[in-house]
Amino acid sequence: MISMEKYNSRTNEAYGDPYLLSLKPGELAVCKQCKSVYGGKRWELASQAAKDAVHTSKVVETLCPACQKIRDHQPGGIVTISGEFVKEHKEEILNLLHNENYAAMRINPLGRVMDIEESGDHLVVQTTNEKVAQRIGRALYKSWSGAVEYKWSKGTKFARVNWRRD
Repeated sequence: MISMEKYNSRTNEAYGDPYLLSLKPGELAVCKQCKSVYGGKRWELASQAAKDAVHTSKVVETLCPACQKIRDHQPGGIVTISGEFVKEHKEEILNLLHNENYAAMRINPLGRVMDIEESGDHLVVQTTNEKVAQRIGRALYKSWSGAVEYKWSKGTKFARVNWRRD
């Protein structure tokens, strides 16, 4: 069941996200770990941020919110992939996860896969935000059908996605 209560796709402010960055006008932030750039009120890949660098008076080194969440082990989404199908198609599923991670990062470098734990007939994927978890669930279902379930927590931006195929 998908619950969209209190869901705001434009801002995390209503949820009190401690990882948000605030800069003064004219400042540009560069993540010292992944090299993403914050300018123009959003994080971008370094290759996308050239237009923001033109109007910069000061560059600040920091950790982007995604790198902070990875460091602090604070996922924004968890995807559980289970069933007999996983044993037989683990490499294909891992390739799909890699491709979805890459595609999500091109849209928003803060959305990425944090960790993948493998255990027998299931995989547990941690993501930095709920949108990447949802994206992975949709991609799994589109590729191999099965059963997918989405659960959003109330009051915070966290998603749990369960995909199963036997």
